[in-house]
Amino acid sequence: MLMNQQSQGFLNHVLGGIASFAQHHLAERRIHHERLAFLHNAIEQVVDASEPRIRLIGNYQEKLADPVETALHHSGRVLQQLPAAIVLDGHAWANDLQVNAFFATAADVRTVLSEDAQVRAFFAEHPGPECFALLLMVKQEVETFGTAMDGEMLVREVRQIRVSFSHHHLFFPTASEAELRRELKQRMLMFLATRAQDRINELRTGRGALEEQRRQLQAQLRAWRMQGQGLRPLLSSADTDERRLAELEQRLIRTEGDLVSARKQLGTLDDYLEQVRQVLSQPETYLRVQPLALRLNRLGLKLAENSPEAGETLSLIELASLGEQRIGTLVRFGREGG
Repeated sequence: MLMNQQSQGFLNHVLGGIASFAQHHLAERRIHHERLAFLHNAIEQVVDASEPRIRLIGNYQEKLADPVETALHHSGRVLQQLPAAIVLDGHAWANDLQVNAFFATAADVRTVLSEDAQVRAFFAEHPGPECFALLLMVKQEVETFGTAMDGEMLVREVRQIRVSFSHHHLFFPTASEAELRRELKQRMLMFLATRAQDRINELRTGRGALEEQRRQLQAQLRAWRMQGQGLRPLLSSADTDERRLAELEQRLIRTEGDLVSARKQLGTLDDYLEQVRQVLSQPETYLRVQPLALRLNRLGLKLAENSPEAGETLSLIELASLGEQRIGTLVRFGREGG
């Protein structure tokens, strides 16, 4: 009787373990499917923007889930670094040192707001009184010399850095800051997807150049060997001909080796998918965004953090990609552009 109870207890324990394992496995599968469903639209947008043929790979969504999620997290961290939108109008230029630093005059503020085609189109289509947008600028720093107070003493010929901003452009006008931030997150993901497309196109172009180079070398070798069957040996040095022939053969060998490597990078659709994975898995390599704090006085001169002179700290972001650099901030402004 005791043995039967022990056997029954052991069997219950085993069955309970199997049931627990099955439940855990089902829970993991459910979480996995929910995650893919959540990322579905983002993955499809990435595929459309990079290489649509990737869809011919049966499990392409699962293979892209991790890198797409990495790219989205990167975009989220970038947006967290963006301060709240600042008011942008002529009145703000007079009262907000940050806006004053961005523009030389209040008229410049009004010009940027009134002449922007995207902003005009937004207000034409939306009845709301306010617009939110991303303001991007180019920052210049010029070294000058001027006077400054050192304690109670006026010091002349002090090295100073004057900061100015130019090439103001407004992007992605929307009706709310939350909508603008969602738009920016989407745009950043699409930017990374197009960088993957650029990478694929670069590899294709490089492979094509190597194939053309190989064809040219093969043609030169054929022509050289044909000339050797005519009168050329009578008119040139045998040593020179042999060296030239050996040089062409070595160049052809190197080119064929490079071509083999190039073809391996885009030999199959899985290779194309891997290029997309690599770009999205390293978003900071292709889109560098970092916070930028500048302390300026009313004249646009850069101040040290511990300077007793009156000034304002500008909280901005610095974007760098494709060899370009821009300074940005979120702004809000009314229909009239004040």
